[in-house]
Amino acid sequence: MIELTVEGKALDITPVAVASTSDSLAFDKKATASNVFAKSSHYGPGMALDDDPETRWATDAGTHAAWLEVDLGKPTAIGRVKIDEPEQYKRVQAFELQHHDGNAWKTFHKGTTIGPDWSVTIKPITAQRIRLNILKATEGPTLNEFMLF
Repeated sequence: MIELTVEGKALDITPVAVASTSDSLAFDKKATASNVFAKSSHYGPGMALDDDPETRWATDAGTHAAWLEVDLGKPTAIGRVKIDEPEQYKRVQAFELQHHDGNAWKTFHKGTTIGPDWSVTIKPITAQRIRLNILKATEGPTLNEFMLF
């Protein structure tokens, strides 16, 4: 148990932003997606960047290809990608990880299934924009987390 003593009113204390628990470079960054389930912010692309395994980015039923893009705000070195696709929604069958080189999207990794706690270590790249491009899914893809390290 911890006891805190403050001078003045507790409500006058300025809130402090909560840091990422995973240390993901993508935490709380700007995200866009090709599709969002029912256009609901509850399933928006940012839900895959929030370090909360209880939230998720989801796409509409009948979606068999989709993308999720993260803008890191500045060129950043990346050497590992981790994705958490919920066990009960393992739908991805083909995907690419891509970075934008200022002119076009360049693929730096190709894969098939993802599933829970999937990760890959890559030859380090420096990029501001990273995209998970899902090429084929059995049904609308959904992800709990998309993390960059």
